[in-house]
Amino acid sequence: MLWRLPLVAVVLIGLIALKYLDGLLEREYAGEAQTQAVQTDALLESFLRHRFALIHSERALIATARTRAERRERFAVLADQIMADAPDIFALYLLDSTGVVTDAARRVNDQLPFSQANHFELPDRAEALERARSERSPTVTRSVALVGGARGMLVYVPVIRERKIIGYIGGGLAYQALFNDALAGQLQGRFAYRISDASGGVIAISPNYPRQLASLVTRPVSFAGGRGWTLDVAIPRFQPLTSRLVTWTVGLLLLLLVVFLVLREEARARRFAAHSFDLELMSRDLLDANVRLEDRAQQIAEANRAKSRFLANVSHELRTPLNAIVGYNSLAIDGIYGALPAPLNGAHGRIRAAAEHLLALVNDVLDLSKIEVGRMEIDLEVADIGALLDSVVTVIEPIASGTGLHVDVIIGRDVPRITTDGRHVRQILLNLASNAIKFTERGSVTLIARRSDAGNGESVRITVEDSGTGIAPDDLARIFEEFEQVRPSGRGDSLERGTGLGLAIARKLARLLGGEIEVSSTEGVGSRFTLDLPLHAPKPTHDAADDSHAGASDSRTQDTKTDASSEDRLEADGSVVARDPDSDEHAAITASRLRHGLDGHSSEG
Repeated sequence: MLWRLPLVAVVLIGLIALKYLDGLLEREYAGEAQTQAVQTDALLESFLRHRFALIHSERALIATARTRAERRERFAVLADQIMADAPDIFALYLLDSTGVVTDAARRVNDQLPFSQANHFELPDRAEALERARSERSPTVTRSVALVGGARGMLVYVPVIRERKIIGYIGGGLAYQALFNDALAGQLQGRFAYRISDASGGVIAISPNYPRQLASLVTRPVSFAGGRGWTLDVAIPRFQPLTSRLVTWTVGLLLLLLVVFLVLREEARARRFAAHSFDLELMSRDLLDANVRLEDRAQQIAEANRAKSRFLANVSHELRTPLNAIVGYNSLAIDGIYGALPAPLNGAHGRIRAAAEHLLALVNDVLDLSKIEVGRMEIDLEVADIGALLDSVVTVIEPIASGTGLHVDVIIGRDVPRITTDGRHVRQILLNLASNAIKFTERGSVTLIARRSDAGNGESVRITVEDSGTGIAPDDLARIFEEFEQVRPSGRGDSLERGTGLGLAIARKLARLLGGEIEVSSTEGVGSRFTLDLPLHAPKPTHDAADDSHAGASDSRTQDTKTDASSEDRLEADGSVVARDPDSDEHAAITASRLRHGLDGHSSEG
């Protein structure tokens, strides 16, 4: 909750700023009202001085008149001019020294009650006349009631000649007309005003004068011969309403927006923290799972190595007696031990086929285990692709001819020699070609070799194409897996189906030589296997797996020696029985299998 203190501080600062701006607007409005009050005060005083000066101008003309008729004539002429210039003067009176009206100039009707009476006898006028007589200067009455309920005032100017008062000039001013003329465009419509006389009575007030006030701007209105007035300019509450309302509305909306954004970010931060916590838990779980997987992978790797060691050992243990079986069986068939009856000759043929098939399986398993444990030997030498293809065709052509197939070989003129292990390349091509023959009932098998510049560098591309049954798209991904067999039917003689290791070993050998095998196939049309080999195969590397399998290697070496001695002995008898796959004569065994149609690599390519 402490993180919300800055938000509270921001909100408080925002409210204080809004209050400060509101005060500025209020003070600015009050300042405008003060300025208007000062200007209105000055304007009223200027108007009153002007009206008093007009009335005072009558005195000079009247004082110099010699006769009563001349006095009245001058009064009438000047009174008409004054009333034309000052519409707020409703009447002018010429009084004698006793206060009796001797002449008068009016607009339409006389607005002053008892205008013809002796003004010294009327209390609301006698006080001002007494002051005018005693002070010998203009005086102003208090507010007097006019006809119709209006209010106004009278100005008395003594007429003095030879230091003697010979009469008075009286002028009546209507407040309503005076203020309408004086204040038009000044306060009306913007600021409400109220004018009070010396007794506190309101003599003028604007129609929109408010009942509730925030404050008043008061100014005294002074004029000669009177006690003066009081001008009140009202400042209503909540003024200026529009600007203050806009300020508060916008300010509060901004504060609410800030609060909303902060709270939204808080919610996002909480969600992010929750997600982070969940991710941390998931990360821990993943780390634990990764550790378990690594342990399991090590266990699997160790089991795989143990399997490979077991297969290698078992393969070597099985191959020695199998070589003997094949050898003695061949001697029997060749008549070394005498002629065989026809039934027995057929049985020996089946024995030879089964033994050679089992020997091929053992050899394949041994090759696979060597590759997996990194013990497959690679002898790099310059190899001629044409010679390799010729040796392959020499082996497969008799088999293809026996099934009615034609073998074609196409070699590009620019195919270079490559540095690789020719023995392994020959084994790869034999596996691919034997598969092509096995799954092609009619048509041809074509071997194409050409130079390729695709990929990361120059290479040699060897393609094995057939017009056989083809491979379903769903089976293309698994034909290179170990012990996988793709046939129209899963049943049949195991000697015909093969071991399911041919393509797996071919791809592993290709990768061991720095190359790759790709396949494309259309059911009912045929298949195409493509072997890409670099011009220079990578040099073989040996890792720690070599040391870990030293024991198995020793046993395999001993078995190899035993097999070699056995084969040497059999050859001394004049018959070639079998060859160790580690020796240069390994192809002889493969060729024998192909001649009998018993290639173990039955995964279609």
